[in-house]
Amino acid sequence: MKTTYSRTIEKSCGFQFARWSAGAKAFEDLLPRDQRVIHDPLARYYAGAPGMRMVKMMHLINPHIRKAIALRARYFDDHSRRCVKDGYDQIVLLGAGYDSRYIRLDEFRRATVFELDLNSTQVIKKALTRRVYGRLPANVRYVTIDFSRDSVAEKLLGAGFQTHRRTLFIWEGVTLFLNQDIIEQILGQLAALAAESRIIFDFVPPELIDDQTDYQGNRQLLKLCADIQEPLTFGCAPDRIPLILKGLGYEGIKIISLTQANMIYCGSDRIEDSYYFATARINTRGDNDAHSFRAQSASR
Repeated sequence: MKTTYSRTIEKSCGFQFARWSAGAKAFEDLLPRDQRVIHDPLARYYAGAPGMRMVKMMHLINPHIRKAIALRARYFDDHSRRCVKDGYDQIVLLGAGYDSRYIRLDEFRRATVFELDLNSTQVIKKALTRRVYGRLPANVRYVTIDFSRDSVAEKLLGAGFQTHRRTLFIWEGVTLFLNQDIIEQILGQLAALAAESRIIFDFVPPELIDDQTDYQGNRQLLKLCADIQEPLTFGCAPDRIPLILKGLGYEGIKIISLTQANMIYCGSDRIEDSYYFATARINTRGDNDAHSFRAQSASR
């Protein structure tokens, strides 16, 4: 069995899957209150009719797929709240999609938030947000990026990112669309960019990408993603991720499976392990590298 699956891809958009993810959270509001994992008041609005249609389609393929998105968002929410309460007041969402933490989490309203995403996704999200609130949130800075081409560090520094502030990096629903070289490069840049920081991200197992699982409807899911030009391209074994992170200067690494998350929030292990969630601290030894990188960028 492969421990890492990866291939280089190019894609021009990412808003289809982002709208489906919003729809997956919006679906929670259709459930009885005691069965909901998350409440996202803007999810249905961001998803729109296309996103809700995709939710129905995915639900027919495998109901666990939609539930996985809701569990992931809840786990990321809870971790983010703890970090902000611990003094992490600069937040970076790498591939923000149609996430609405900037409004639904009180803690985020008191922080400086950077939302990085493809221009195609960000243009739509900003337009939808203006329609709801009449303006964009003052504490959010929108930064356009193509992870396969652009430097995350350069983009953030150019947008006013402060290397001395305690920072939380949130990388949700993105790694499965990239490849290993890009992922390791980004993780390395983050480690050098902000020494006093934490990160949370998700990844899928390689057998899911390779269609070597008995997960219900897995082949249909892979085909659907390919058909909308957003193919899944990266998977990694959960015991491999800590090795990658340690090699890049991370510590305090914790990996939990989707089954564990489902036990935490739903009290059941009846779900497929199609996702894993990783959290880690960035080793303070990266501080000098961050200032060095900044100086090099300024001299270009």
